[in-house]
Amino acid sequence: MSQALLQLRSWAARDITARDDHNVSMRVYAALTLLLAARAAAEPVERREIRSVDEFRRLVQTSQRCFLVEFFSGMCGYCQEFEPTWLELARTTTRLEPARVNIDMPGGLAVAELVGVINEGIPAVVLFNQKRTDAHQTLMAGELEELPKLLRRVYKATKGKYLSTDAEGFFLRAS
Repeated sequence: MSQALLQLRSWAARDITARDDHNVSMRVYAALTLLLAARAAAEPVERREIRSVDEFRRLVQTSQRCFLVEFFSGMCGYCQEFEPTWLELARTTTRLEPARVNIDMPGGLAVAELVGVINEGIPAVVLFNQKRTDAHQTLMAGELEELPKLLRRVYKATKGKYLSTDAEGFFLRAS
């Protein structure tokens, strides 16, 4: 059970014996806040999927953040095997904007061809600089990489600016 739910249960037990109405309402408010935080933490990382070249250009060029994009195919065994690593990478690099491109879709294939990833192999993880669809760095293509190695590549490519958590002790919070 998550820490927030344990705290909620503890407060609920104490509220049964509480006599001060203000104190009870403050505890209920805090418990609801913790419950909402626990629910948000339990939800998966946003799985923004880019579906067209226009959407890709609009998202990357208008964002204030760098984009970390995974190119994948639903029919690719390596892509399916890489998905848990991708989700953890997207969670770990919270100051980057994660997105996915499914090359099985016509719009996704067009984005992959535009970027040139289709020639490099999938699954692929590509870092796009702020507001530039033409400047990118491929961090992984056509092979499976473990999370620590990918984090090192993100760290090197961004000069440490965008890692916001440590992943198994490899990196500290960037300032």
